[in-house]
Amino acid sequence: MTYMEERLDVAERRTLQTRTAAHYDAFPFEFLTPQDETSIRSLQPAPFLRFADNYVRAGARVAEIGCGPGRGTLFLARREIDVVAVDLSYRSLLLARQRASRARFVLSTNLALPFAGDHFDVVISDGVIHHTPDPRLSFAEISRITKAGGCIYLGLYNRIGHYYYAYSYVGAPIRWLDRTRFGRMLLFVTIIPLYWLVHLVKSRGRRTWRGAVNFFYDYFVTPRASFHTYEEVCRWAAQEDMELIAYDPSLGNVHVFFLRKRLRA
Repeated sequence: MTYMEERLDVAERRTLQTRTAAHYDAFPFEFLTPQDETSIRSLQPAPFLRFADNYVRAGARVAEIGCGPGRGTLFLARREIDVVAVDLSYRSLLLARQRASRARFVLSTNLALPFAGDHFDVVISDGVIHHTPDPRLSFAEISRITKAGGCIYLGLYNRIGHYYYAYSYVGAPIRWLDRTRFGRMLLFVTIIPLYWLVHLVKSRGRRTWRGAVNFFYDYFVTPRASFHTYEEVCRWAAQEDMELIAYDPSLGNVHVFFLRKRLRA
């Protein structure tokens, strides 16, 4: 069984989801400044902008599965659409609600979404299912709630990329250190300040300390990160009666799939 095909039993899934929720409650993927919020379109990945401009129509019913603190939610809520944002982390949902009060918010696992089948015109899952105990089941769920003829934006970690090695080999000792108070203190006086300085330079002074810490914990310490090939995702799509309408590997660690649910005969 390969790394990508690893499947966890029910107890392991439950434990991992509890750890993941606690992780993102403590370290939500939060880095936006008030200045960022005023120009939220500029903070969206290029493939997501292209998808939104081409497939998210006025009046559409949209589900954002794994909204985090609301970077995408705020962008979507400023359009004339009905947005439902879902996340496993309660704190992340609170942050997203503060930003995008026009959206509706649901606390839920994406392994069992509380929506009827064929419910949404558009489903967005950007950087989420690779943090779940069962990415294949997560994909089946987002496919299930998409209407026939509806579209999915799927971004997930690419197995062919340097982040697989960074998380698997560099991240392993970091996660081991983070288990103890002393180890975490060591991280906060050694590696994390250097990481923040790099982000500060790359962002031209805009990245805050807290934003860099949240990036670090998402990148290296998140309890689960799985990595998937183009061929694997295409196989999932075929099994769920989805057609690939566009593919974009330009983001590096994350590759993006635009999918459409086939109309039934």
